[in-house]
Amino acid sequence: MKAKIAVATVSGKAYYLIVNELKNRNIPFISLTPYDPVPMEIKVVITTEKERPIIRHKNVLTLRDCENVQALINQALQQAEGKSGYEEIVIGVDPGEVLGLAVLADGKIIKTGNCFSIKETV
Repeated sequence: MKAKIAVATVSGKAYYLIVNELKNRNIPFISLTPYDPVPMEIKVVITTEKERPIIRHKNVLTLRDCENVQALINQALQQAEGKSGYEEIVIGVDPGEVLGLAVLADGKIIKTGNCFSIKETV
């Protein structure tokens, strides 16, 4: 699967947060500096608010301080596929001592995790 998402930042903290989430979810991406040209096949660029004005691309998402990185990655995935929304969302729960949780959007896994209580699951 070719990368459709680019991470373009020189901020160590932002890079770590974004890349860690992308790697945890096995989402292909490329790394750039804000001054690098963005390859044509890239559909979404993720950067910081401070670096946003430097990037020349039509579809740029920014990581704001204390923003939910998971939600940002979900938005990037959605935009990389050219969708403004999902037609079908499926939430699967695997009951047991530790509850497994999976969220699928239009047939693709967008989130998985384990929950240790009903309260945490909800």
